[in-house]
Amino acid sequence: MSEIRTDPLTGLTTIFAPERAKRPIAIKSSQGDEDQSAEQIASDPFAEGKEDETEPELFAVRAPGSKPNGPGWSLRVVDNKYPALTPVSTPGSEHDSFGVHEVIVECPHYETHISRLDLASFQNMFYAYRARLRVHRQNPRLQYAIIFKNQGVLGGASLGHAHSQLMVSHVIPEALHREVETAQQYQAEQGTSLFEQLTSDPVLVTEHFDLICPYASRFAFETWLIPRSRGTHFDHSRDEELDDLAAITRRLLKALETILGSHDLNFVIQTPPFPTGDDAGYTWTLRIYPRLAHLAGFELASQMYVNPVFPEQARELLQRELAQEQS
Repeated sequence: MSEIRTDPLTGLTTIFAPERAKRPIAIKSSQGDEDQSAEQIASDPFAEGKEDETEPELFAVRAPGSKPNGPGWSLRVVDNKYPALTPVSTPGSEHDSFGVHEVIVECPHYETHISRLDLASFQNMFYAYRARLRVHRQNPRLQYAIIFKNQGVLGGASLGHAHSQLMVSHVIPEALHREVETAQQYQAEQGTSLFEQLTSDPVLVTEHFDLICPYASRFAFETWLIPRSRGTHFDHSRDEELDDLAAITRRLLKALETILGSHDLNFVIQTPPFPTGDDAGYTWTLRIYPRLAHLAGFELASQMYVNPVFPEQARELLQRELAQEQS
């Protein structure tokens, strides 16, 4: 039977409609393994040896003796060549688009699915995120940062080579304002963190993270990783937390691929505005959204989502797959 749920943190509403999974689909999506054709690989601007096709690197993980903006790297961070936000500023203008837009290239070779990268690549990625956030935190004009990955056509990716993006702005999205205020209010009224409620029935618990399928998941098999330290800001994470995050994220993505097959996805690191105090009751999260279907008119018009898979079903399947993978 259908059921309507509202997420206690985001305030977003989802209609769970299992019968929707049975509907015939005549239009096929482009999700799945892309053919890694010679043309795609040859035209890949993020590939090792094509460093002159990107902006100069801002950060890199490199082999000893290799030179900046040349081969020998495992990960590079560069300014986005086609930025949504720019360092050109018009102070005081309501149209000021001042900000930062960077690209994190996660491997030197052409690979479309991050799940196929090794553990060291995941570690490099999360360490790079932390390093870049720490840099931008020092700029008093920047208030908010978001890290996100678009994988595949349904995920909104324009290039196949595995990469993620960082955007930093002086504008704080209203949706994040609401999340932080909700967490603050809950802590003030209940004397405990709302994130304790969110993690009450986890898929998996590691030394440093709770893995959950949210109560009102907007997407089938949506999963969140929440630090058990209840740390407020991602860039305050300790090395051992990032190492654990790298390992569990890689395991999770592999498990999702086993269950769902090759698929498009988004992931987002939701971290609060830089000035948010550690006593605000808010905790950063990594949120993974498998993209198995397009958003349609109902979702766009209503800001409500239709999900054919209850989170309890997703949790059971993920627990089973993660246990098998670990054994």
